[in-house]
Amino acid sequence: MYSEAIVAMFNYILSKINSKKTPYQVGQRLYSRTKRNALFLEKEIFVNEIKHFRVRIEGAPIKKAVILSESALKNEKYKALENNSKIETLL
Repeated sequence: MYSEAIVAMFNYILSKINSKKTPYQVGQRLYSRTKRNALFLEKEIFVNEIKHFRVRIEGAPIKKAVILSESALKNEKYKALENNSKIETLL
């Protein structure tokens, strides 16, 4: 009985680890409360087997190419928003 509980817990942990889905996709608009800005993901790029995105900063006066890694987006707590009205009210 004790070993069955351990196996069940191990299977649960493995299912959580293997069910990671990518939170960021090309075409999404992201918003960060810490940086107080919005981004648009334009292109997915792999550099040294690490996923990066070319982003456009919403409302920036100068358009320049900015490349951010997926881990950098997670560290800055960027979250996807469904529609533009939420972005406009948050900015």
